[in-house]
Amino acid sequence: MIDFRYHIVSIVAIFFALGAGVVLGAGPLKGTGSELVASQAEKDRQQLADTRAKLDETKTLDKYRDDYVAKVTAGLTDGKLSGKKIVVVTMPNADGDLANTLTDELEKAGGQVTTRVALDSKMFDAGQRQLVEQIVTELVTPDVDFPADSTAYQRAGLILARGVAAKEEGKGADGESTKIISGLTGSKLMSLKPSQIKDRASLLVVVAAKPPTPTPDNSSYNDSVDFIEGLDQGSNGVVVAGTPVTAQDGGLLKALRSDSDATKIVSSVDVADIPAGQATVVFSLAEQASGKAGQYGAIDAKNGVAPSDVQTKDN
Repeated sequence: MIDFRYHIVSIVAIFFALGAGVVLGAGPLKGTGSELVASQAEKDRQQLADTRAKLDETKTLDKYRDDYVAKVTAGLTDGKLSGKKIVVVTMPNADGDLANTLTDELEKAGGQVTTRVALDSKMFDAGQRQLVEQIVTELVTPDVDFPADSTAYQRAGLILARGVAAKEEGKGADGESTKIISGLTGSKLMSLKPSQIKDRASLLVVVAAKPPTPTPDNSSYNDSVDFIEGLDQGSNGVVVAGTPVTAQDGGLLKALRSDSDATKIVSSVDVADIPAGQATVVFSLAEQASGKAGQYGAIDAKNGVAPSDVQTKDN
């Protein structure tokens, strides 16, 4: 009987508690929970609206800044590359739109882009290193001198430079350059557009790619940096153009700027995705033609925003 009574009391207590909840819900505490939820939801909506408004404002200001640079300072690069022939080289997986924009900017500055070279990922694949070395050996020409301490990829850069570029203006394509281009494209290490060239360029712009995921170690770009050094040694100058992320850990520009030998001869710009940076690529290329190099942009760019000769004297 005791157990039965205990259960009866327990059941009654449960129903009493439920009834009390219903009474309270319909009485003094009615709506309190829903009102709290609604109030918090309204606060969240307002916070989201404020964040969106700030984001819209930031985008508007960014657009204004870029439009200002593009329109108000239009003409500053006019003639800076007059008479210069240029090759645009895209690293594997580089942004084609960025390469197009830079090509347009170079031509607006008076330069002539003779060809676009697209490097294939196969070029820097560790598993293809032996192939690269073999191709370089087969394509070497009598007028290319490899430095005694040069690496395989410095030599590869020198070979490509001999195919599409020269240290002076006015050098046309010849049998050796044709052989080099055919050898590199035939081995699927790169492609050209147009596939045949009439004139070899004196200057090169290398377009860096966004770092892959997961972010690689900076040392993974050692071969790429050596290759770019080779391009510079076989031409009258190279500028590597990238975005801010390429100048941070895991990016090509970060690796390049960490190599003291490379920065003595190769220039870089880490804001090539905005009009100011595109103008800086032009200024840097003109500076390269004069025998100087610098690292420019917004991310650990030791030489500032642009070459000193285009800055006002008090900056």
